[in-house]
Amino acid sequence: MSKPFTYSISSIRFDENYQPADSTRLTTNFANLARGEHRQENLRKTLVMINNRFNALAHWDNPTADRYSIEVDIISADLDVAGNGHTFPVIETLKTTIIDHQENKRITV
Repeated sequence: MSKPFTYSISSIRFDENYQPADSTRLTTNFANLARGEHRQENLRKTLVMINNRFNALAHWDNPTADRYSIEVDIISADLDVAGNGHTFPVIETLKTTIIDHQENKRITV
């Protein structure tokens, strides 16, 4: 008789306080930004860059280029194949939420 796979799903906000788990792969770009002596500065600059780029793309109703901001959550799925409580990461994906400051709305994409 075989045991069914079990999994867990977790999320963590990608913001200036983001700290990757020790098990996060070194090839994960967000994790690399959040390591080292200047981690918070790197994260702040990245978030400003994301917001600036989004506002630049949504320019038609955004003359001051500050209408929108972006929130990013990292969603992770871990799988336990053997049924022994030991999991391994299967996939990570990003959940993006657009904050429209003019309309006071949150838009999840």
